[in-house]
Amino acid sequence: MNGRPAGDERAVSDVVGFVLVFAMIVSVVGIVSLSGLASLESARDAQQTDNAVRAMEVLSDNMGDIAERGAPSRATEISLEDASLSLANETIVTVRDPNESTSDPSFLVNRTHKIRPIVYDDGDTELVYAMGAIFRDDPQGGTVVQSWSPVFDKERTLIPIVTTVSATDTGQQIQSSTVLVRASANDRLVPVADDTGKYDDVWINVTSPRRDLWLSMLGRDPALTCSRSGSERVSCQLDETPEQLFVTEVRIAVQLKP
Repeated sequence: MNGRPAGDERAVSDVVGFVLVFAMIVSVVGIVSLSGLASLESARDAQQTDNAVRAMEVLSDNMGDIAERGAPSRATEISLEDASLSLANETIVTVRDPNESTSDPSFLVNRTHKIRPIVYDDGDTELVYAMGAIFRDDPQGGTVVQSWSPVFDKERTLIPIVTTVSATDTGQQIQSSTVLVRASANDRLVPVADDTGKYDDVWINVTSPRRDLWLSMLGRDPALTCSRSGSERVSCQLDETPEQLFVTEVRIAVQLKP
């Protein structure tokens, strides 16, 4: 015996080595494939959300055509994939001056507007349109994608209210590949158009389950002093008395169609 392995022993060693190398290759490929697949799915989801954000921005522009530029109606197509689009529960916006005590409806005492936000929901992220603003609410925290645009000026203050309501007078929710959002002007009002400077304590109160996002948005304006005043309520006081105050309301009927 010279101590060298027999031929069949070398063959067994070769087979064992081949199996070990093959198993290692399969393991590496599996790990790379799984991590790569997760990355691809994450990138796909992020892209879908980005596309939805752009679609909601288009929706906001179309609503602006109706509210600000007098268009009678607009339609916006939104791709949903696995998401849904709905008219959510009402957000309540109140513009008031508690110092005024009159029964004259032309005066600003306590004007309440009930708004149905339009909500895109993919299960993780919600994109919310309300009065020209767009909010993004996801597990990592909420952000203001686009702000509401009142004008607060000592000489002239404009508070535009865009009241979105259901065209069918019922709750609407669509889960399909795409949805068409039809929006039509329902009514246009200027409840308060005052030029006497008599409103010296103007408040904007918002009641919404997205209270903190409203607080973040409204609190950025240097003309307002805002605070939480309940579990779902934000109260903001206009810091200066405007010489002219205009509170406008455009009511927009919204219908969701697959």
